[in-house]
This record gives sequence, structure tokens and C-alpha cells, in this order.
Amino acid sequence: MKNLIYSIISVATLLASCSMNDLDPAVPNEKDIAANIRNLEDLQGIANGIYDRMTVTNYYGRNQLIYGEVRADNCFANGKSGRFLNEAAMKVSPDASNGPWDAMYAVIASCDIIIGQDPAKLEGDAQKISQVIGQAYIARAMAHFDLLKLFGQQHTGGNLGIPYIKEYVSGQTAPSRKSVDENRAAIYEDIETGLALMTEANNPKSKQQISTFAGLALKARVALYFKEWEKAKTASLAVINSGKFPVVDSVNFVASWKTKNSTNSIFELAFSTSDNLGINGLQNIYRGSMYGDIEVLDNLLTVFDEKDVRKSAGMIGYETVSGIKRLRNLGKYPSADFSDNVILFRIEEQYLILAEAKLELGEPDALDFLNKIPAKRGAVLYSSATKENILKERRRELCFEGFRFDDLMRNGSDIPLVDPVKQTHGGPDYGSYNLAFPIPRVELNANRNMIQNRGY
Repeated sequence: MKNLIYSIISVATLLASCSMNDLDPAVPNEKDIAANIRNLEDLQGIANGIYDRMTVTNYYGRNQLIYGEVRADNCFANGKSGRFLNEAAMKVSPDASNGPWDAMYAVIASCDIIIGQDPAKLEGDAQKISQVIGQAYIARAMAHFDLLKLFGQQHTGGNLGIPYIKEYVSGQTAPSRKSVDENRAAIYEDIETGLALMTEANNPKSKQQISTFAGLALKARVALYFKEWEKAKTASLAVINSGKFPVVDSVNFVASWKTKNSTNSIFELAFSTSDNLGINGLQNIYRGSMYGDIEVLDNLLTVFDEKDVRKSAGMIGYETVSGIKRLRNLGKYPSADFSDNVILFRIEEQYLILAEAKLELGEPDALDFLNKIPAKRGAVLYSSATKENILKERRRELCFEGFRFDDLMRNGSDIPLVDPVKQTHGGPDYGSYNLAFPIPRVELNANRNMIQNRGY
């Protein structure tokens, strides 16, 4: 029996026929992948499949964002259709669906196919081939980083991370978990390798593909998570100083969430009406009378100033469902036809990363960068740059985008219990075993080298 990781990889084949209009990752028959990648077009076809795999429900199509909200103090699962109840209660079973594990390693499989190619044997523009391979390194780093945040023991008193898969192998193997420190080093190595292969001149015109700025934005996010402040400062400053991504002002903020390639977007995943995830999409999980499983906790409203556009009726408000008023995320991912792109990196996050890094480094202009955001939101400016103020601003600016749980974890915080009835997780202390997801049972049963997380 193959272990789950390589069962995913062995059926992950995306052949040269893939295009931006044909991104179905489910290819039923295995073929010799290497023999079917002959030129730049073939390579780009595989790369298109990477982005498509990121859009699935079990990854950035929904779950990755929701996990960061219901396990913290922004939102809760109301049980309307039974979805996210276990995740919200932090009672995920090893026998549950292998959703995120499966989805993220499928992305990694596609990346490894590209990275394993010999560029000298491919026809086409050498620098453009290099650019695509660099994009694959960045995407591989991001998927491993996301896996580590979900399954790693860095906040539960251990140092076991996740298997870091650097090679496409269609066959039996038994990868072991690396340490968190080894994972961190490998993530940085992939980012640096990817950036070295890419040039700004060859960046894609579309924000739906990874650019050098997306790579730098990822590096800044990783460095923030691991408290490597100089790295976070340098990477975020490089994105900001490019001048290519202005902060959206209050007049355009609500509309920006319905705008593809919005000026503040660094990297986003493409969705259209034909990508309709139906009841499984972000639109139906956050709002609506039919489903709307994820509601907003009243406490979130208390962090906004009265004239803050992020608190306006277009962003957060009440829906009346069956005579009951429910507080909702109304502004982010709003379109009923499921055509909203999902922004993974935007410039506002980079300003907040830079402000926090400068605060930690003792630099006096941290406040200037912190206030770049409230100045464009109709909010009151901060009088001082403190950790509390920066985390407050991150909560205001980034709510519903999946950041809150990680912000609490990287600061060693317990989960605030602001509503003991609606927050079914009970407000776990920092270090609790259930702050990490369990390794799926199917992986444990098939992989003799796999170790389960403590408590499961």
C-alpha cells in the first residue's frame, strides 16, 4: 500500500495539454511525465495546474482561510450544514477527511515535476523557462509552509514538522517528518532559489501567476512567522519600495474585493463563474440564507473605529435568516456568481509586516508604516507603535483572510475566549496539543516512518 503523499503524487500528472482554460488536475491515466514535457509551453501547462490545485475547496478555495478564523476569535461555526464544527471545536480526528494534507501535497507534486526538469533539454526562451521553474520553487515553499502551520508541532511543545518533498517519485516510499527547523531552512532555500531563477523583467503580466514580488512577499510572511525581523524587513521593504502596489483608499476599499487585479494585489488566484464551487465556496460559507455556516463574533466589531470603512455596511453587517439576525462578513469574497479572485498577498499585509519588524528592531519609524493603513481606512491614527496596536491593526485589516490564528500562535498567545457559547474550542492555552492538526490515519497506516502528533 502506498502512503498518502506518494499516492497523491503518482496520480498528480498534469501533461502538456494543460492550458489556462483547461486546468483539471484529475488526469485518470499515468504517463511518462518527463517524456511529455518538451518545451516552454508544456512546462507552463504544468505550472497552470499548480495554480488550479491551489483553488480547490480543501486549500485556498475555502478551507485554508476558514481554519484561521474559526480556531481563533473572529468567527465561529454555527452548524447550519455541519461544516467546520470539528475544526472550530479543535476536535479534528485523524480519521477525518485528508483534505488539506492531500490538497497541499498535490500542489507540491506539480511543483516537483517542474523543478525536476533539465532546462537545457527544453525548447523555448531560456529565461522564460527559468522563470517558470522559479515560480515552482516559490509555490513549493508556500505549500510546505502552509502544511507546517497546520500540522507542525512548533506551538504544541514539540519540534516535528512535516515531510519536505523535493522530488517527484511515482512509486513506493516512506518519507519521515523533518524538524520544524529543517522545514524552515528548506522553505527559505526554495524561496531564495526561486528568486534567483526569476527576473522582474520576466514577471507575468497577470497577478494570477507568481512574480518576484510574490516571492518576496512570501519571504516576508515566513520571516514574520519565525520572528526573523531583519529578513522580514528587507523582503517587505523591497515589495513596498517597488512602487507597484499602492494601498487602496477608503473610497475604493469595498469595491476592491470585487476587482480582479486590484492595484493592491500582489498575487491572487483566478476564479470565474465556470469555477463555481457552489455550496463549498467562500461565498456560501460566509453568508446567505441557504448555508452561511461561518458567522462573525460580536467581539470583532469592538476593534474598529466608528468611521472605519472596514466596519461599514458593505463589509460587516447583519443578515436576517429565518428571523434570526446573524453577523456576517459581507465584503470579502462577495460575488454570488463565485467570480471573485482570492488574493493571497496584498500590499497592506506587507506594510504591517514592515511595521512589526521595525518595532522589533527598535527602529523609530515603525509608527509611520503602521499608520499607512488606518490613514486609508477612515480610522483614527495610532499614537504609538506597540505590539498590541500592530496586532489590532492586523486583525482589523486581515480579518476573514485566515491570518488570525497564526498571529496568535506566533506570539505565544492563548486563544481568546470572547464568547464561551459560540466558541466551542473553549479557548485553548498556548501549547495545547490540539493547536496542531493530527496526521491523517491513512498516512500513518501506510507509512512506517510517520509519527503522529501528541494527543491524538
